[in-house]
Amino acid sequence: MSSSSLRSSGNNPRESLIQKEAAFYNAAVDATSHVGDHLVDDPQNACADTEAMIAIARRFLKQSAPTLLEVFDDSNQNSKSTSDRLVKIGRNVSSTMRFARRKSSSVLLEEESSNNNDNKPSSYSYSKEKIDASLELLADECTNLATLLKDAPIQVPKVRFGKTELQMPVVTLGCMRFQQSWNRGSGPAVFDITNVQDECQENLVEIIRHAYYCGITHIETAKMYGTSQLQIGVALKQLFDAGEIQRKDLIIQTKGAVSSGMTIQGYKTDVLNSFQLLKLDYVDLFSVHGLNTQQDYDALFSKSNRNDNLIIALQELKKEGKIRHIGFSSHGPADLIQRCIETNAFDYANLHYHFCGSYTASGDLEDGRGNLSNIRLAHSKDMGMFVISGYDKGGRLYAPSNKLRDLCLPDMEPMTYGSVWLWQHAIHHNAPIHTFVVGAARPSDLDQPVLASHLLYQDQNELSNRRQRITDRLTQAMEDALGKKWVQNWHVGVPNAHASIYQTHLTGLVWTYNLIHGWGMLDFAKDRYAPMVGHLKNWSSEKTKEENMKKMGPGFAWMPGTAIDTTLDYTQDFVNCPEENKDTLLKAIQFVHEWASKKENNKIIPLEWETAYDMRPWTA
Repeated sequence: MSSSSLRSSGNNPRESLIQKEAAFYNAAVDATSHVGDHLVDDPQNACADTEAMIAIARRFLKQSAPTLLEVFDDSNQNSKSTSDRLVKIGRNVSSTMRFARRKSSSVLLEEESSNNNDNKPSSYSYSKEKIDASLELLADECTNLATLLKDAPIQVPKVRFGKTELQMPVVTLGCMRFQQSWNRGSGPAVFDITNVQDECQENLVEIIRHAYYCGITHIETAKMYGTSQLQIGVALKQLFDAGEIQRKDLIIQTKGAVSSGMTIQGYKTDVLNSFQLLKLDYVDLFSVHGLNTQQDYDALFSKSNRNDNLIIALQELKKEGKIRHIGFSSHGPADLIQRCIETNAFDYANLHYHFCGSYTASGDLEDGRGNLSNIRLAHSKDMGMFVISGYDKGGRLYAPSNKLRDLCLPDMEPMTYGSVWLWQHAIHHNAPIHTFVVGAARPSDLDQPVLASHLLYQDQNELSNRRQRITDRLTQAMEDALGKKWVQNWHVGVPNAHASIYQTHLTGLVWTYNLIHGWGMLDFAKDRYAPMVGHLKNWSSEKTKEENMKKMGPGFAWMPGTAIDTTLDYTQDFVNCPEENKDTLLKAIQFVHEWASKKENNKIIPLEWETAYDMRPWTA
């Protein structure tokens, strides 16, 4: 079906009426009709041809949001940021029309064969109305983006960050996407700012500058993020010296890991080295980075001589005024996180927790709801709550599946829904989440979360209704695909990577099985499964658990689990599961192994499981 065939022929009264009213739909038809069908119909071609996406965006904006086009054409705008933004708009329009074409062609065939009379509502007509409403969302976002870039912006809202009493922006700038080097792996290590490329450093400065301009005053980094601290330190000095930003207006967080062999003085030195790189006398927030295992917990709280516990190092630095507030981050199991919170040693926590699950803690604890009980426990202690990786580990929302996007529209795009779901957590789950982090590689990566945060200034009842409509559709889709009983009790008796016989993250595998079938999240599942495949290469059934842990290295604690080994029998891992679940559990882990392995296979991916678009023009 060609792009022009989506236009109304004018013979059907219902079609004519919709065409007349569907201004955004018509703008998208016009915008996409000027590029080849291979670009609109094939998501890979659409991603690759940035010039075509820019052309689509410009034609769409000319009719739907001309003020943004005027801003883009202003000579004062950064040309790279403008290009990134146009590519994202073009991909949004192209994806909307592509999915509509492929879905509606089958619907039209069904309608032609069902002999509908003119008085019966047309499913194709309803679909066109949804397309228009979805594109109106984009047009509104573009108009708001014009205001953000041109005029004094509405600041990202701030909330009380628990007992720290800090006024925390609801969006945090994450600093693990823009640095020159990770300083590990095969790439060259960088330890001096003179070895950082000018373009990389200029981009980093521009991201911090733009974040501050939008009201994102919380910057989060870590020693583990390669040259991030080094480059941020230079950038902050530049911005402070120029008077663009004042230190007192920022909340700066860095993080440092512990190990069993580390001493109190060694940990203090490690932390102070981070401050030196950041060129700071103090940090507002310091997190124990990756409190993921029992060994990490013991290093902090349970050494044979309690006077050697590493938490003492942070407490001493706090007394010295070097650290204002102490927290922790974790990729660990939910029961370990619970014990960390119960120590009362922390003012805040950085956790994985999202509408789709709790990443490595998904399926944990008796209710199977991962970190939900930990969010509530932290709230009872008035701790600040910071959610990690809202758009990546929280569902790969920058590149959602067609099905997930379709279930969210026309109320919100997936990135907006994921944001609002977290910000309104106190409303629907009785415990607040104060901020989530966005790892920005370009200034434009902050557009969607910043614009989404402006919804918090609007009618919250109406926003709650929109969020709840999406939640209801997602719940129904999951139950339709898997059955309500399975959705409610799939986790019962299923062990995680730390409890399973072969160190297989069975809760994680079954969780991703559910996400694929319920919401089409195949690419998300592939991202989650890839580290497990790597761990399996270093795992041996002939070694003990301790030997395997050592062989697999520290990465296992951050992304736990080995991939499925088809030569092994996993039935014993499910011995404590309900009898009626056992066969499905075995099929589920085999399914994920077959579909989520990134090796080439001949499987035909359903349309709804395909990626709708990728909002990362800098990488895809």
